[in-house]
Amino acid sequence: MNIHHAAARTARELADAFKAHGCTIQVVPQPPIDGQVFLTIHDPLSGYEAQLLTAALSAYTGSRPRCEECHAIKRNRARALRDGDREGAAEMATVMGIHQRMAHA
Repeated sequence: MNIHHAAARTARELADAFKAHGCTIQVVPQPPIDGQVFLTIHDPLSGYEAQLLTAALSAYTGSRPRCEECHAIKRNRARALRDGDREGAAEMATVMGIHQRMAHA
């Protein structure tokens, strides 16, 4: 696969992942260096966006099964954010905290 195409695809996938959480982040592929793909995030990340990225990278093991309840809570929070429902989004953040302590501690 052409490395330029790989960079473009990866940029789209990262932007789509942010979008799935209600964030609009511009991710731009950069010229390859030594055969490696590089991306630039053009927009400053909000605290929430940075937390999403940090949590996703911290949680990634490649072998651990996904917690369906965590996924459902995240979907509900993203939906509330997209709909402008701040109370619902805050409630989902609280629900996630309780779930994390009860199920993953």
